[in-house]
Amino acid sequence: MFVYGDTPSFVRDPFFTRSVSARVVETLRSPEYQKTVRADPHFARYRAFFETAKKNLKSLVDAGVPYGFGTDTGPPGRFPGYFEQWELELMTDSGLTPMQAIVAATGSAARFLGAKDLGTLEPGRWADLIVVDRDPLRDIKNARAIHDVYIAGNRVR
Repeated sequence: MFVYGDTPSFVRDPFFTRSVSARVVETLRSPEYQKTVRADPHFARYRAFFETAKKNLKSLVDAGVPYGFGTDTGPPGRFPGYFEQWELELMTDSGLTPMQAIVAATGSAARFLGAKDLGTLEPGRWADLIVVDRDPLRDIKNARAIHDVYIAGNRVR
């Protein structure tokens, strides 16, 4: 949450702003709101904790520890859709390859949840997928170039 101690860069990102109200953007830009965030007695330590977490993720993955994906979307200050995209980016910023981040968000996440028919594209599986216009393996931000969305094999966008 330390990102809200100042105006987060994503409040200028059209991929973010198209999915939230103008009031949310106004709040995130508000000096009063930012001051409240910075008033947390541990605020100054959070960025270092975050950097350590990124290093730990890379070390654990390199050591072969199973890992998955799961942003804390839902609590206040976390935004469904955008934060999942951001988590993919943060995973690659941590040193994971785009493929490792995508697998974490799909097959690995399904395995951690015990979902036997989700997470991979295979015959007989539940066909939820996002079709993108650009290759996310070249740049994970290309996962934002959403062309189509399918749920249970049905196009919804």
